[in-house]
Amino acid sequence: MGGSTTDPATEYDELDTAFAETVRQIGASIGALYLLEPDGQVLGLTLLSGATAELAAPWARVAVAAPAPVADAVRQDRLVWVGSQEEMTHSYPRTAMVLPYPLALAAAPVAGARRWGTLLLMWPANRPAYMTGRERRYIESSCRTLARLLEEGAARGRFPAGDGGTRVVPTGAGHRSAGPVLAAADFIERLPGGSCALDLEGRFTYLSSGACTLLGRDVGQLLGTRPWQSLRWLDDPAYEDRYRAAVLSREPVSFAACRPPDTWLELHLYPDASGISVRIVPSGAQPPPAPAPRRSTRTVTPTRAGQLYHVMHLAAALTEVVGVQDVIDLIADQIMP
Repeated sequence: MGGSTTDPATEYDELDTAFAETVRQIGASIGALYLLEPDGQVLGLTLLSGATAELAAPWARVAVAAPAPVADAVRQDRLVWVGSQEEMTHSYPRTAMVLPYPLALAAAPVAGARRWGTLLLMWPANRPAYMTGRERRYIESSCRTLARLLEEGAARGRFPAGDGGTRVVPTGAGHRSAGPVLAAADFIERLPGGSCALDLEGRFTYLSSGACTLLGRDVGQLLGTRPWQSLRWLDDPAYEDRYRAAVLSREPVSFAACRPPDTWLELHLYPDASGISVRIVPSGAQPPPAPAPRRSTRTVTPTRAGQLYHVMHLAAALTEVVGVQDVIDLIADQIMP
């Protein structure tokens, strides 16, 4: 009765919270914590945020000897930064072949009294292609915190090595999908341009953040007002008439308006008996064209992502071998994990 005990769930919560806070504070879209398996030869994906475990399954185990950012980080005990897809292709051609997406990533070693693994952080390609000193220091400090929590847990026999499966951790934004109303709001926020709603009397009842940006006003300045009253550049009988036409005809109506000094916007009104849904886009803006599907006369059996990943990774690696022994060693490295 004299010794204190710690609930294992609490220790997991501490590790999960520190991991999630790191991903959120650094602004990464995806985060992953890889831990070394007992033999020290393979990194196992233990914590994940921003993606599903199924999506990340092809990369759930990475050989420490592999020429990949997460492996280099723990093997060379250094932070690896890849700022663009072009840099990925140059520095990690195998990884670029199986991860052919525009992104930036950082892989940092998690180490304290011993090597634990690697923290992987990924951003969309629209972020700057360089890492600031503040970002580097924050990531390094977070890795030290994760290492400390892992060591404290290991001292109590709590934390498994990297072969214990993947646990998906929300970073804070995940709670928004708890219900259909919040899920609908998330859906609207992800759309390009802006979305808003008017009641049958012409008052704003909802505005997305994109709509507020395009209209040049905060949501608090617009909710409950009529566009031609709260936005002076829409104070024109012709624009108000478009609204009337939508209400009376119950037919979609579109028009263009200039937000001073020279920003032209297209407004598309979709009415029904309860009000009007409005889509706002910059004038002339078009969604990016979808790639044309490749036609084939053969019937192809769908390939699972994990199988495709391993085949492509192996094919890329085989282009670098020079002898029979190299092929044997490579096959062993790729297949055994």
